[in-house]
Amino acid sequence: MPELKINGVAVEVEEGATVLEAAELLQIEIPTLCHLKGAAPQTSCMICVVKDAASGRMLPACSSKATDGMQIETECAEVQSARRDILNLLLSEHVGDCEAPCSRICPAHLDIPHLLREIERGNVESAAWIARRDLAIPRVLSHVCPAPCEKGCRRGEMDSALTIRTLHGAAHSADLAKRLPPDGSLGFKVAVIGSGAAGLACAWQLRVSGCSVSVFDEAPLLGGPLREIASLPSEVLDAEIDVLRAAGISFKAGASLVGSFDCVVDSAAEEHKLVVKAVANGKAAADAMLQRFAVPPVVESPSFDSRIGKLRESELEQLAVNCTSDLSNCSDAGREAARCLHCDCRKPASCRLRKYAARYGADAAEYPADERVHLQLLGKDGSVVFEPGKCIKCGLCIEIARRVGESLGLAFVGRGYNTRVTVPFGEELDAGLRVAAKDCVENCPTGALAFRNAEER
Repeated sequence: MPELKINGVAVEVEEGATVLEAAELLQIEIPTLCHLKGAAPQTSCMICVVKDAASGRMLPACSSKATDGMQIETECAEVQSARRDILNLLLSEHVGDCEAPCSRICPAHLDIPHLLREIERGNVESAAWIARRDLAIPRVLSHVCPAPCEKGCRRGEMDSALTIRTLHGAAHSADLAKRLPPDGSLGFKVAVIGSGAAGLACAWQLRVSGCSVSVFDEAPLLGGPLREIASLPSEVLDAEIDVLRAAGISFKAGASLVGSFDCVVDSAAEEHKLVVKAVANGKAAADAMLQRFAVPPVVESPSFDSRIGKLRESELEQLAVNCTSDLSNCSDAGREAARCLHCDCRKPASCRLRKYAARYGADAAEYPADERVHLQLLGKDGSVVFEPGKCIKCGLCIEIARRVGESLGLAFVGRGYNTRVTVPFGEELDAGLRVAAKDCVENCPTGALAFRNAEER
């Protein structure tokens, strides 16, 4: 039985085992984009490259057999550099946005696409939670936010931007109990000084994390600078504070800090003349406090974000034909939300290309293509959507379809740079994935194959 070392740790494996399998025995992760357990190595992505210090060679871990005396390094500088170059090459022909422009522009990072699709489906309670979770005071912002998100809405390049500000203001509910952890469950008692937009957002973010939160304001009326905004009805602000109070946040008006607390948040929670930026500042202050206690943030900020840039008219039309067509049972808000072009990725969390691009500091601009590939969405009438511009031609979907005995399945056509994945004989996507759709979507390493109406957040 071969014995080798991986990152200095000895391991003995069965004859014929690969370096990747040897690493798995040691619970050492080697990144892969084209590996499928039980299948012959595809060796199409090469992201699993490692270095054998004994021979000085760089090897693909998924296909290289473990041999006696190997000294494998999985994360040395040379390996990381090689993986970064591989990722940069893959990203050079990648056509897709990780995040929608509207969400990217929003200072408070509202998950706008998810909000819109919940409204479209009539899931009012879920939509209300998204608006509250991300904005803290969504009804206030529906009155005072300058709506930068609407300026970035790609629908506006076709006809008119979605009325996002109105929609998130309409999606509100005071019934938050079942979505919040018990008050104080995190074990921290926190005081927030000031009840302006930043203070309210900070308090809310801490409460969502499970802290016990008290807000102190020396003014007799809560709301701070928000009280001075003429366009904001006082009853709207009062109602928002009541919702936060019902969520378990304690408010002390006309009072200075009193009592014992694990942490006090003051000037970290900076107010701003733009209320939405004040909300963002408050959330950031809460996250900074939580990080001191090693508590994960409520919503992870994306560390890598692929961007297409401006779309061609024909590409906008391609997105438009994939919008929901049956609006007969939709409310007015649902019909407006259904105009969303869904230009964000359907698999922003599980996309391994994105994960590794963040890990190795990839740069999509390192190897710019002469001309960007045209954005396409295939399968508009089926349950699965295929975006060729996100496909890295790993071959996993082809192998999976073959395994389960699809009558048509998928296949590679063309040669070299023109190679692409398609259904044989020009058939529709659903015809090629009658049985294998779920496995293909789950194993696709990017957002190229995804279910049309599944949300991944």
